[in-house]
Amino acid sequence: MNKLKYLLSAFVLLCFASCKDDPWEDVADGGWNHERSIIDVKFEGQAGTPTITETDSETGVIELQLASDMVADMSKVRVETLTLSYKATANVASGGTIDFTKGDPQIVVTSPNGESRTYTLEMTEFTETLTGTYTISNLWVYGGTGAAYDCTKLYKPADKSWCWNGEGRGPAAEMDNYLVFTLGEILADGNTTGTCMNWAGEDAKNWDCVFAGASNPDTGKPVDLTQFYRQIPKGESTWLRNYSDGTITFTDADGNKTSCTLVPKGTYQMPNVPPIPLTLESEAFKFNLKGTEDWNNTYNDYGVFARNPVTYYIEIVKQPAGFEVPEASKTIEEPVDPEPEPEPDPEETSLAGTYSVGRLTVYGGSADPAFVNPVDKSWVWDDSIWKESDNILAMTATGTDDAGRETGECEYLPGEDGGYWNYILKADYNKEGTGALDLTKYYGLLPHGKSAYVYDAEAGTVVFTSGIVSITAKLLREGDYSYGSSTLSVPGIAFDFALPGQTTQGAYPWTDYDRFAVGPRNYVMLFNKQAEAGE
Repeated sequence: MNKLKYLLSAFVLLCFASCKDDPWEDVADGGWNHERSIIDVKFEGQAGTPTITETDSETGVIELQLASDMVADMSKVRVETLTLSYKATANVASGGTIDFTKGDPQIVVTSPNGESRTYTLEMTEFTETLTGTYTISNLWVYGGTGAAYDCTKLYKPADKSWCWNGEGRGPAAEMDNYLVFTLGEILADGNTTGTCMNWAGEDAKNWDCVFAGASNPDTGKPVDLTQFYRQIPKGESTWLRNYSDGTITFTDADGNKTSCTLVPKGTYQMPNVPPIPLTLESEAFKFNLKGTEDWNNTYNDYGVFARNPVTYYIEIVKQPAGFEVPEASKTIEEPVDPEPEPEPDPEETSLAGTYSVGRLTVYGGSADPAFVNPVDKSWVWDDSIWKESDNILAMTATGTDDAGRETGECEYLPGEDGGYWNYILKADYNKEGTGALDLTKYYGLLPHGKSAYVYDAEAGTVVFTSGIVSITAKLLREGDYSYGSSTLSVPGIAFDFALPGQTTQGAYPWTDYDRFAVGPRNYVMLFNKQAEAGE
């Protein structure tokens, strides 16, 4: 009986199975697939990523931005890519076009089973405000050392013409340039990129960024400051505008990059104490520079432009739409062949000659010693501090001694002002409150008037003798010399007098009193040799 039940049950199941359709039939014919979605789309001239919304089963919306200046014909905007859901089709394909000049352009997507969804394209126009043609109206440099002490400055480089190359390649050469920005591509992240053409103008010259040697108190030699001021490359370069951080980055033909921000017209406060206002009459490219603080060059142009420039502004004026750069201004500067360096003369062994004072400087401080020029701290001395700068040193070789050292006569003469520095520190700057200090023992070491000298070329020393008093100085010839963390550049010759200044921190560290009176380590007198008659 049980066997009969089992057989009967199996027969019923078999009948049910024979009445049911093939379960894979829907998969094979696609009847299960109702998908009709746009996964992704990219149009010619599209800015950023579009927003795709499925409103319901039959409609959807695509919000996008197009840059019309990147599209030749807005009635035929090319569909660069179109990604649909599995097996779906559309009334336009990749490579096809959409007419955005008519209202409510659409893309219709159909599923394999024939159901459709219509996407309406809602387009807004993207405008890259950087594109266009600009002239340069001003250049500004804010820099220097000691903002907290009212020591920094704001200058137009062109107003300091004596600081620059005098061959028509100073900052003024930049003022007839034209900058032409062209949009090339809008990246997937919404940032933009293109080309910048920096035409050199009718003079076919650019600022060569060379600081004049005559304004360089350190070495008396020209200094190439291209790393600071050639921020917009010459000729053609590429630019990238990053909308997330607000930067514009230029890349020249060699791959070198510079970055800036575009600031609107207005008044900005430079962080001096008190602040220095900068008023821009038009927008400007702002470049943050990385100079080096230099307390030895606090109150001069060299310290602002060459040592610690902080911010560089290129003020620009956008020309009207459709403006064309004059043909005469579409020039690219020809490379300038540098003059060959003269062959160095063999080092002279004799000190004979006539010298003018180049600079006096003190390496001092009981804590953190550094070079400080006394004339840069003129307020701590009386007016005699200025009398030393025009003095003359005449050295006449008379023979050699038994050790083969040069001997001679030396005469240290006052200049046209007829006087010498008196080396007295004012009472107001004596932190001990004991009145004015006579620091002749430190800074009056080179005998005034006539003396005798012995020059030991092998040891690199000079001994000056006046009466029964002798003083030894180390001779420094042209070159750079390290003193702790400081570097001293000598353009001619220098006499370095070692001083017995305090080397453990005094009671008044980092003050003028400490550097000059408590912890002076070296007093260095730099001289420039005068040309002999007929040279």
